Amino acid sequence: MSKAERTRTALRETALRHFVADGFEGASVIAIAAEVGVTERTFYRHFATKDEVLFADLVEGLAWFRQAIRDRPAEEEISRSVLEALGSAPTDPRLLVEIARLRRALLSPERIERVFRDRQAAMATELRALLVERGVAALAAAVRAEALAGAVFAAVAVWSEDDDPDLRTLGELTEQALDQVRTLL
Repeated sequence: MSKAERTRTALRETALRHFVADGFEGASVIAIAAEVGVTERTFYRHFATKDEVLFADLVEGLAWFRQAIRDRPAEEEISRSVLEALGSAPTDPRLLVEIARLRRALLSPERIERVFRDRQAAMATELRALLVERGVAALAAAVRAEALAGAVFAAVAVWSEDDDPDLRTLGELTEQALDQVRTLL
């Protein structure tokens, strides 16, 4: 792990502790940075906003997802490829669940939805490009990509609203959502 990755991880872990202890609005970027031994400017080099700390799993996950989906066999049904790619995420399950709880406790539903919509659009863009590369016509690729990304993030949204989220449930919801759009593809 590079020094920048170690710093980012330390900032994120410290920020999450501060969010729990002081509340999201009460947590100070200056205090978080000082605890890690860096400047406020360094914090903002790693995270554009405090919100981004709570959504780093989605941002970082998309970069990982991009490679995972491209590693799936081209002849595999695209909804199956999405599910398999998501299922092999290199994410600490406990951290994923805890961050979902923190988002729900600390942020408004509107704030969460804005980020989910942004990440959904980014996932759809990745899927569209992949489908076009695989020979799917532009409009069909765009529609399929939007449907798939919408299904994934619908599952994430429902899961995030649960009082006691767990990864098994997220997997089940994602599979059910993808099954619902599979007939449209």
